[in-house]
Amino acid sequence: MESYAQEMRDITPNSIRPPANQKLRIPDQFFRHDQVRDKVRDKDILSLSVIRKEVQKNYPGRIVDVRFLIPKREGINYLYDVRLLTKAGKLLSIKVDAKSAQIVDVKG
Repeated sequence: MESYAQEMRDITPNSIRPPANQKLRIPDQFFRHDQVRDKVRDKDILSLSVIRKEVQKNYPGRIVDVRFLIPKREGINYLYDVRLLTKAGKLLSIKVDAKSAQIVDVKG
């Protein structure tokens, strides 16, 4: 009987690749992550840490989720959608301009 460590050594990179006739699908979230990282590096948008500080300065509570919204049309700014749980237990959806950290909309 082989040990778990021996079994793991026997796994080769080729054994986890899809068959040659299948295309490897990469989820859109990975492309989005790269796009955001490039825009932060190029200073087109602010980093998530800056956005989080700005939101928590205006709305005390716990940030439970953040999503980056990519505009579907030219001329519209990128937005962060920040979900925040207030100390009173209310869930807020806060839209923040990714370039200026200005709060655009609050729902909840």
